[in-house]
Amino acid sequence: MAVTTMDTHEVVKEWLAAGFSGDQAGAVTRVVPRSQDIDLSNLATKADLAATKAELLAGLASTRADLQIGLAETKAGILKWMVGSMGVQTVVLLGAVVTIVKMMVH
Repeated sequence: MAVTTMDTHEVVKEWLAAGFSGDQAGAVTRVVPRSQDIDLSNLATKADLAATKAELLAGLASTRADLQIGLAETKAGILKWMVGSMGVQTVVLLGAVVTIVKMMVH
């Protein structure tokens, strides 16, 4: 990377001519070179974002499949309990009818 130098005295004079105070011109002149030294290697690239999106979509598809399996199992469980309950109710009603018939016969 090429190193470039900045004539800070000239830059401060330009800021002063633009209406900056001496303190403002000095502060801006010191900050600008530091802003060029920022490490940008941690920033996400488009490729990083695309990979993350692909991972999220894959996870979403997996979660959706797991949810569908869970719902199917829940439906099967509810149906099993309903059929069982209907069977028990049928036995209770038949028992009641048999008892009523026996009472009427005696």
